[in-house]
Amino acid sequence: MKLRQIATCMVAGLFMTGTVGSDDTAPDAEEKTKLDAALEKYEKNGERKRCLNPTRIRNSNVIDDYHIIFEISARKAYLSKLPRRCPSLGYNRSIQYTVRGGSICKGDLFQVFDPNGIPGISCNFGEFEELKLKQDKPEAG
Repeated sequence: MKLRQIATCMVAGLFMTGTVGSDDTAPDAEEKTKLDAALEKYEKNGERKRCLNPTRIRNSNVIDDYHIIFEISARKAYLSKLPRRCPSLGYNRSIQYTVRGGSICKGDLFQVFDPNGIPGISCNFGEFEELKLKQDKPEAG
C-alpha cells in the first residue's frame, strides 16, 4: 500500500472511533448559510417523522456536516438534522445506509464515503422534518 493510502486509512480509523468534541454540536455561520440556501424553495410545516420509507426517496442532498434533505416527490422532502456533527459529510457529500425493518429511522447509522469510494466515519440520522415546495405566488399587478 502507498504511504498516502496508509495515512488515509489511519485517519479514517481515527474518525471511526466516534470521538466528537462537545463544540461540534452546532453548525457554524457558513453551514447555516448553506442550509438557508438549500431551504429557500421549501416551507416547513412542523410535522416530524421518526422514520422514512426508503423506497419513496427519489434523491438525497447532503447540505453540510449537520443536514441531509431527502426528496420524496416533486413537491415534498424531509430534512434530517443530525444529532451531532458528522465530520467530512459536507465535504464528501456521499452516504450509504443499510435498511433494517423496511425503514430508515432516527438513530440509524449511515456511512460517509470519500470521492474515491473509501468508507469513512459512521454517523446517525436525526428525525425527519417535512418540507413542502413553496407555491409560486402570482404577481400583483
